[in-house]
Amino acid sequence: MKIVHAVHGYPPELIGGTELYVERLAREQAAAGHHVLVFSGSVDWREEFTVEEGEQDGVAVVRAHRNDLYFDRWDKGYNPLVAVLFERVLAAERPDVLHVHQWIRLTTNLVSIAARLGVPAVITAHDLYASCPRVFRLKGKDEDQACELEMSPEACVSCVPRWRFQKDEEVSASIASYREDMRRELDLARAIVAPSRSHGEFLARMLGGGVREIRVVPHGTLAESGARHAARAVAAGKIQLACFGHLHPWKGAHVLLEGLARCARKERFTLHLHGKFSGVEYGARLEQLAEGSDVVFHGAYSPRDLERAAIDVVVIPTLCRESYSFILDEAVLLGVPILAARAGAITERATGRVLLFEQNDPADLARRLEEIAGDPGLLAAMRVAPPPALVSFAEHAGRIEEVYRGVAAAGAPAPPPAADERERLAEQWERRETLFRELVRIERWEDVVAELRARVAELEARLHG
Repeated sequence: MKIVHAVHGYPPELIGGTELYVERLAREQAAAGHHVLVFSGSVDWREEFTVEEGEQDGVAVVRAHRNDLYFDRWDKGYNPLVAVLFERVLAAERPDVLHVHQWIRLTTNLVSIAARLGVPAVITAHDLYASCPRVFRLKGKDEDQACELEMSPEACVSCVPRWRFQKDEEVSASIASYREDMRRELDLARAIVAPSRSHGEFLARMLGGGVREIRVVPHGTLAESGARHAARAVAAGKIQLACFGHLHPWKGAHVLLEGLARCARKERFTLHLHGKFSGVEYGARLEQLAEGSDVVFHGAYSPRDLERAAIDVVVIPTLCRESYSFILDEAVLLGVPILAARAGAITERATGRVLLFEQNDPADLARRLEEIAGDPGLLAAMRVAPPPALVSFAEHAGRIEEVYRGVAAAGAPAPPPAADERERLAEQWERRETLFRELVRIERWEDVVAELRARVAELEARLHG
């Protein structure tokens, strides 16, 4: 088959769960003899719209670098230059199927373009982007409050990020356009895939009904099967907790530290945090919360580091409503008990190996830690309990291929009227670009940039003079 994947970023530039998943799937498909092309976005802004083409592991990669202002924002989804480029790529490739993984940094009419060219599409809902301009349905000042409101201008107007010159009317219009774009893309897709039942059901509910059936195809694990940890006698020594991944507020390391600080038996634990801070401010916050507890910050890590580490319990304190959780897979392969937040698919996948606590609740997390410290048999029982199920990536790729074949046989749906769609999208684009140009003028950012460039030129002249 000829397959095109569309994704917001691709390794080695961007390495996250979705990006790594697409890379692995594309490699598996290429190794199986399929012709695969990845159409990727980038966070690398360019003064001129730039296209880079190459090949990685037998997979053709086309990477688009946008040149418009603030292109990563929720209300900058559509981009006419990306749309034209994508149409040219699809017209040249004529794939049997388009597989859309994200629209961010690309354009919000990918499936529509494919339908116009007679290419059927599959969408994998890796997250909640289609139902939430903020992507993860986390709101509030600290982005730690879960939202379960159906997406609408009325529900979202006070929540989405805005510039100070924007009024409710403009923001509401942008939300309505966002919702219309996503519903059109979902309606035109021949199949929508979710990696867990709970994620698919929640997404459908948040979209307000009328959504095509969402098929559940569990992800294949990205983790490599490594050395399993031998059972350790911890009754006389400290219990070694490990939390790993990107240390970002959405992943909840601060909740873990707050819970440990509240634990009446915190002296029984050493906590190992593996991963880079998402920013200086959050790093300082975690270090402050760690004071008074036995906490080790390890920084960047590799899977091999975890295999060699002394770990009794992996903790997953995420604030996100997880659609699958690759971190849970990694914990399973370490062969140790898991303490995890009740977070979407984690709850669905949990077995006796997993002890759950209420999401974003340090007090409940502290209660669970006290149970672990006070019951010597609890960890032993969890260690031998059945783990959450894992699917090999080869098996997963086979199930995705079955979806492709059904979609290819069905063919593309009738596309929306091209002229009407293009006029509507062009109007959205012009309105948003006008607003952002106004922001630049108000903030005098062009003057600031000119001053900085003049200063750099002066310093370079001195250096080389």
